Amino acid sequence: MYHYLSKILVWGIYPLTLGMFLLLISFLFERKRDRKLFKLTFFFGFLILYLFSIIPITQILVRPLQITDSSELETDVIIILGGDPARSLTGIRLFKKGVAPIIISAGGSGELLQEKQKESDRMTDFLVEFGVPKDRVISESQSKNTRENAIFSKQIMDSLNVKNIALVTSSLHMRRSKAVFKKLGYNTATFNSKLFRIPKKQTRFDPFTLMPKVENLSISTQAIYEYFALLLYKILGWI
Repeated sequence: MYHYLSKILVWGIYPLTLGMFLLLISFLFERKRDRKLFKLTFFFGFLILYLFSIIPITQILVRPLQITDSSELETDVIIILGGDPARSLTGIRLFKKGVAPIIISAGGSGELLQEKQKESDRMTDFLVEFGVPKDRVISESQSKNTRENAIFSKQIMDSLNVKNIALVTSSLHMRRSKAVFKKLGYNTATFNSKLFRIPKKQTRFDPFTLMPKVENLSISTQAIYEYFALLLYKILGWI
């Protein structure tokens, strides 16, 4: 139930959703010849879409979420949380470096309406294709969200008697993922598959950072989802 409710609720606070909603409402006011409300809703709809599409706002949202790689811990297993191929490639690199002898590919189907091929199955095929022995990969295919990734992976790790893990996911997803595994009693070394480079100090003003881009809107949306999920996980006692 949580999985479906969270997907629906968070949709309502995405910048694209809010911006388009206000723009549509503004045209209704225009048809009713209410110029004041038309201008107000149009302005705020446009402003939301613009602000969340520029680099400065994206950086403000992303910076608190990111955790840099921490490889000091000796680990027993690599856990790759389902997602883009960059995560699998990071896991392969770590395995070949000898970070851990076993990989858990974690991820079922997060789809709301229909169940596609399990993420863990796709990851396992990818890992094997790129040189990881099949007997070194364990698939966890029951989970639908990050907490279930950890819960079902725990069952596997308990059978292996391990406590130190190398956690692989995207940088925006890492803070929540690490907190979930920590709640279950695991020590984690973090390895980001994708880290957004954010300068600590802007030496000079760059006007091109104020140009809106679809990529920035996408990153801002991912960050907003993570803040929503962190709050919800905290309320539910999952982190």
